[in-house]
Amino acid sequence: MDSIYFRFLIAALATWRVSFSLVRECGPWNIFLALRDKAGLAFLGRLLGCVKCTGVWVAIPLAFFVKGSWLELVVIWLALAGVTALLDEWTRPPFEWQESKDDGLLRTESGRIAK
Repeated sequence: MDSIYFRFLIAALATWRVSFSLVRECGPWNIFLALRDKAGLAFLGRLLGCVKCTGVWVAIPLAFFVKGSWLELVVIWLALAGVTALLDEWTRPPFEWQESKDDGLLRTESGRIAK
C-alpha cells in the first residue's frame, strides 16, 4: 500500500505532530521548551509560537516524502501546511466567550447594526 494518498496522509499527520510538538510541548528532556526559550523573540521564536507558521516550514521536507514533479511538490507542500492548520483548529480547546460591552459593531438578525 504505497500509494501517493497513503504517503500524503502519513506526511500530513507527521507535519502536524512535529509542528504541534515544537510549539506546544516540552519534548523529551525539555528540548522543545529549551529551543523556544533560546529562540526568544527573534524570527525563530515568533515562528515557534504558532503551529500554523511552523507547519509551513515543517511541511517542506515532508512534501518530498510524498513525491511528485516540482509543481506537484509545491501543491503538496501547501496542502500539508493546510492540513496542519485544519488539525490545529480542530484540536484547539474551545474558545470561551467572554461578555464584552456593546461597541455597536454587532449586527442583529435583521442586518441592522445593534445600538
